[in-house]
Amino acid sequence: MQSCKNAIEEMVIAEIDLQISHLPQYRRDQINLSEVAAYALNRLPPMYATSKVGWLRQRKKAATEMRSQIESAVRRALVSVKPDALRDARPLPSQEVASHARSLAALQQVLGAENASWKDIPTALENALITVKLKSAVSNTYIVTGKREAIAGRDETALGRKSSEISWKGRQVQTSINSDRDEQKAKDFQTYMVDVNYQFSNVLEKLVLSLAYHQIQKLHPAIAETVDLGEATAYVLNRLPPMYATSEKGYKSLRLRAREVYGKEVVAVLKEAIAVCVESPNLEKIPLPLARFEAELEESLEQVSWILQRDDINWRNAPFIVEECLYKVVNNEMEWRKRSDYNYPYST
Repeated sequence: MQSCKNAIEEMVIAEIDLQISHLPQYRRDQINLSEVAAYALNRLPPMYATSKVGWLRQRKKAATEMRSQIESAVRRALVSVKPDALRDARPLPSQEVASHARSLAALQQVLGAENASWKDIPTALENALITVKLKSAVSNTYIVTGKREAIAGRDETALGRKSSEISWKGRQVQTSINSDRDEQKAKDFQTYMVDVNYQFSNVLEKLVLSLAYHQIQKLHPAIAETVDLGEATAYVLNRLPPMYATSEKGYKSLRLRAREVYGKEVVAVLKEAIAVCVESPNLEKIPLPLARFEAELEESLEQVSWILQRDDINWRNAPFIVEECLYKVVNNEMEWRKRSDYNYPYST
């Protein structure tokens, strides 16, 4: 969820990394880190924030007042969560784990651009396309100078396989986040990406967000304008026990329980949250520090769409379309545009 985030999640993940760091690799491979994180998070108070001030306050509280609680919760989780071959292993519904950060991680992998931010993706894509072009040119030259006759007698399908094996993961992109020049931005980016390798979700988030949206829509437009959807959602989530799930079965079970056990309580707390927002609107709220990376997303995808000449790219399908287009370029099935060769009005 982009409007608010549970600040304690990063602390739990960091503690998990610390406590398993002394274990041999084979033991670490046996641990389901997502289940460990969910177990611990379900036993710790939620600490959702929607602004820079709130985020810093929650992180400070978690680091100072709750350190021992976090350590204990993770320790119990590592002892309690055991490998179980009979456990339902079906993952969470895709909509529960989909996020801008996960999409960015997928693009990093597709392009071979480790640590690239959204701002870096268009350059990483151009580098990949240029690599394909250069390797293809070298391959064609090699064929002309010595192998044309030998290849001519082979099965054409083998030649097709040879063409598709050209890799675009060859040229490294200089990332826009330099920890030496902007240490805080690097730390914020680490926080932005911290959970991309974990599969857990507080099933209450989307439920509360949806209910908050519908409740706000019922208000008079003049009043509704004063209510921040993220603020109202965070207010409610911080007053309910978290319900983190890691599988489809757990998700369905917890969602049903949330509706049956906490349904009326959610509505009551939500009305209270809306009243608080109306009485004390946060008119000068500075967004979460992570919002700086969200701001780069739209411009990045606009540039990627222009380069690939596709108008159907969004943050959800970008990794799939980019990979598809790269394979088409490898096989000479599509053309692309380089920004420097055209008068492309992109921001720098």
